[in-house]
Amino acid sequence: MQTREVKDSWWKTLNKPQPYAFALLILAGLFLELFIHYYFQIAVVYTHFYYLIIVLAGLWYGRKAIWIALFFGGLHIVVSYITLGIISPDALLRALMFIVVAFVVGTIVEQMNCYYTTIVEQNRELTEINTRLDSSQKAFEIANKKLNLLSSITRHDIKNQLMGILGFIELSKEITTDPEMLHFIEQEETGAQTIHRQIEFTKNYEDIGVHAPQWQNIGMQVNALRSIKPDFQIAISSALDEVEIFADPLLEKVFLNLIDNSRRHGERVKHISFSTMQYGQGDIAIVYEDDGIGVQESDKERIFKKGFGKNTGLGLFLSREILSITGLMMKETGIYGKGVRFEIIVPQGKYRLTRPL
Repeated sequence: MQTREVKDSWWKTLNKPQPYAFALLILAGLFLELFIHYYFQIAVVYTHFYYLIIVLAGLWYGRKAIWIALFFGGLHIVVSYITLGIISPDALLRALMFIVVAFVVGTIVEQMNCYYTTIVEQNRELTEINTRLDSSQKAFEIANKKLNLLSSITRHDIKNQLMGILGFIELSKEITTDPEMLHFIEQEETGAQTIHRQIEFTKNYEDIGVHAPQWQNIGMQVNALRSIKPDFQIAISSALDEVEIFADPLLEKVFLNLIDNSRRHGERVKHISFSTMQYGQGDIAIVYEDDGIGVQESDKERIFKKGFGKNTGLGLFLSREILSITGLMMKETGIYGKGVRFEIIVPQGKYRLTRPL
């Protein structure tokens, strides 16, 4: 916020008191009262000049302008009495109007000055807060970069050690003939592979929210996933080309995880479909369905919990986290025995259509 000033104009002169100009105006008022009123005995018209003096006094000195109004009002009454021999009601009324104008203008100006002072102070405080926020943001960004670097280095070292462990496990399997020992080795291999997947999860989770959300064409993403997985033995159909949603750049991983879950846990999945539908007042839902075994009623919410499932138990948890960045929500509404049905709820304002649904 910045104060705006009118530069190089007569208005700038009125922003600050002008004592010498004000003194000249008062002298001019005295001259008019003594010369016009007293000498020529004209009691009207010239008094309008007093309003100019009173208003300027109000602008410059606030309610102190009442003293100027009292001075000219009293002077006008006295001269009227001298010239007429009586106190004229007209003179009294004009004097009263001088005082009223001075009070109103002075009060308004003082109130405006009070508001201006408050705004300036708030502006100063906001500037200080913004400065502190900028400093905090920069410190946060630096700390985040350092943490990401440390995490990346640690993750790389752990993966290298895991590769070594998995290599030795493979050698152990080749030279071991004892069935019981082979069973233990396979368990070790499973544990090492689980650790490897969890390490990969930390990388994906670390990337959530790092980059700004963006508009993404869902149909193009699904088609891209289908093209980079030529080994799919599952037919994938999509009716999403007309839909774009505002989401984290990791949105692709949500769809990839859903497809991967169908392959791993669907048991008999032959077909996967993506579609859209209206949802509530102004919202839409991206619908993912397959023809596999589905999800039991008791597990419909548990599948989104961290650690639930037969694999790492992190995929659907991660998917919900990615979607929540821009206020999207996912739930499972399928019928067990007929396949899964995941609905991704997209609020109004977070989607746009190239053509009506």
